[in-house]
Amino acid sequence: MVKMQLIKSNFNIKHIEECLMTENKFITDILKRSCIPERKEFENSDNEEDRNDEEKVPFNTHLNKKQRAKSLFELQQRLNAVKGKKKQTYKEKLTKKGLKNRLKKKTQQDQRNADKKLERAAILSTKTVKSEENGIDQNTKIKVFNKEDKIVFSKIDFDNPNKFQKGKPKKDPKELLQQLEKHKETIQKLKDSGETEKVVEIKEKVAWKNALAKAGGEKIKDDPILLKKSVKKKEQKQRSSKKKWEQRNKNVETAKNEKQAKRNENLMKRKKDKNTKKMKKAVKKGKVIAGY
Repeated sequence: MVKMQLIKSNFNIKHIEECLMTENKFITDILKRSCIPERKEFENSDNEEDRNDEEKVPFNTHLNKKQRAKSLFELQQRLNAVKGKKKQTYKEKLTKKGLKNRLKKKTQQDQRNADKKLERAAILSTKTVKSEENGIDQNTKIKVFNKEDKIVFSKIDFDNPNKFQKGKPKKDPKELLQQLEKHKETIQKLKDSGETEKVVEIKEKVAWKNALAKAGGEKIKDDPILLKKSVKKKEQKQRSSKKKWEQRNKNVETAKNEKQAKRNENLMKRKKDKNTKKMKKAVKKGKVIAGY
């Protein structure tokens, strides 16, 4: 009915409020007349306390399990307790065996540790004795002085650069020849001046030096004829390599020029072909008359 009234009549707020109030009264009257049972709250304080107590106590599954022995003495006690029983079950026998093995391993480990400690102590003592004998402190570093009398703490000595050269220095035959010639000149001068003893001394020194070098596995190049031959060979090699290099450069240049010429030729040919094609097309279309 209310809906019908709302639809028929114009939208009026006062009328709607009156309708709602009447509906509200109707519903409240119905609720008052009907008997609805009230909710009863039971006191469950005792049960709640019991639950809280249960929650507080943690359930530990590892209580029944035995803890591992922390020392040798504890292991020994456990073993003695197992041994004391006259009648042993299968489980007790197994535990006894396990305890014995563990005891054995533990004693062996302790022995090893003790031996290691003794070894370390012995090594340290020997080191200290050696350092005392040499009179060198372990903390102090060996000092090295430069040419400028400045202390250098690095291990590398830069004063002697030849010290770190790898392998033997290569000797040039030309240089060796020059050295031989100089040596001959000095000997000749000494002979002319009459200092024969000095000449003999120098020759002996050279002979000893060469002998020691030969014993060390070095090749001694003191023959002037062979040295001259080697110099000639080297010069010939240089000349031939120079010629080869010049020839190679010439070949490269000629090949380059040939390629360039061929490229230019191909470009010109392509241009001509293009032009001829264009002319043919023009003749076909009648733009250009053939022969003119």
